[in-house]
Amino acid sequence: MKKQILPALTILVSFLTTSSYANQQTTDYDKLAQQIRSTLESMVAADTTNPPGNEERIVKIAQRRYKEAGIPYEITEFAPGRQNIVARLKATQANGEKPVLLLAHIDVVGAANQKWSFPPHKVSESEGYLYGRGVSDDLGMAAISMEMLVHLKKTAAPLRRDVIVALTGDEESGGAGIQYILKNKPESISAAFALNEGGGLGLGTDGKVKLVSMQVAEKIYQDYELVATGPTGHSSVPLKENAIYKLARALDRLGKHTRPARLIPATRAYYLGRSQVEKPPLSTAMKKLAEAKGKLPSDALKILEADPIQAASLRTTCVATLLSGGTRENALPSEAKANVNCRILPDESKEQIQAELIKIIDDPNIAIKLSDEMGAAPASDEKGEAAVAILKIAQKYWPGVPLVPSMSKGATDSRFLRAHGIPSYGFSPIPSFEEDGRRAHGIDERIPVASLRTGAEYFHELLLEMASTR
Repeated sequence: MKKQILPALTILVSFLTTSSYANQQTTDYDKLAQQIRSTLESMVAADTTNPPGNEERIVKIAQRRYKEAGIPYEITEFAPGRQNIVARLKATQANGEKPVLLLAHIDVVGAANQKWSFPPHKVSESEGYLYGRGVSDDLGMAAISMEMLVHLKKTAAPLRRDVIVALTGDEESGGAGIQYILKNKPESISAAFALNEGGGLGLGTDGKVKLVSMQVAEKIYQDYELVATGPTGHSSVPLKENAIYKLARALDRLGKHTRPARLIPATRAYYLGRSQVEKPPLSTAMKKLAEAKGKLPSDALKILEADPIQAASLRTTCVATLLSGGTRENALPSEAKANVNCRILPDESKEQIQAELIKIIDDPNIAIKLSDEMGAAPASDEKGEAAVAILKIAQKYWPGVPLVPSMSKGATDSRFLRAHGIPSYGFSPIPSFEEDGRRAHGIDERIPVASLRTGAEYFHELLLEMASTR
């Protein structure tokens, strides 16, 4: 299957190369893609596994590039060895419009105890793909954003508004990097809107872009601690109030409970958009759900809920992820604990879900405590300025391609920007297959090689549309 992808990707690159955009006369996109790849290779090799992060390693790479290009930047340190870097290219013909912000995180998840086919902290090319930890999450976005800013500077692009690139740390462990900036240097990233991870150009099986996914909302990440207590004593004398048994019964009740499916505006728009590019019966089910006025049709739900990914998009989910209890093999436990991780729809609250957990478990002897908050924010406008520009440029390259707003089941740093009044959109300009996206955090993370060339041209055109005076 992998070998069949290459011709399709080659066709895609050939199609883009023959387009008639005026800026192609002055931009060598093959050369620009090579520079992006070189930068990506350096970033992957820096190994910013979080923990501990060590994001200063990539900050130094960006610092050198910005110095060479003559672009002003500011470095902030939020912990020893952990840094952010924010660079700004000033408008040449400012008209009062607020800046465009490109955001990418430069920490990556670990690869320990994962059996990779290639060294995880080195970019390897095989059968039309680039493999390496972070190539898609999120060093690819970091590399293309940084190099695009340098390119705009080198080509003296006439800008009507500033363009900001923020490379931040700790996204994978809670977002300490972006939170530090918002607390201490908010003016440095104040913008009309931001582009971040979470969506992008989706490839079909033929290697061509079939849809434009744009993340406008994300579920709220919230952990709850369940605590059961019981009498202690020697294990030779079992007691009915065993803390571990209490907790087990509570988790069993939780595991058997499924919240009813429902749509929010972002998921309704998502299913309507996806129905245009999928095949029956999936497309029919998606369209039927999106157009439902009242109760969601059971036949359509049955089709979508057969896929765990789609089922998780239709409701708030809660699942046990950690379990502990007892101190010795021959002693009755005084306490047993479980962590329950919930991914909450953005129009619900952590307090609401806590109340529901109490009702579901129905045991006053089980304490249900809120763990640290990870942040929450409302959805961004799916028809805002960014969405218009993203679709406009996509339509020039791939006529008829739909723009599909989406809600992330995981959390990104966009939630902090949205909470501070900066509309944020998950959108990577590096085209990828759905299967590639599922490899993030897992074994053999990858992106298509040809996508760097495609992404370079598309992203350049998009930024000119968003920020230039043309």
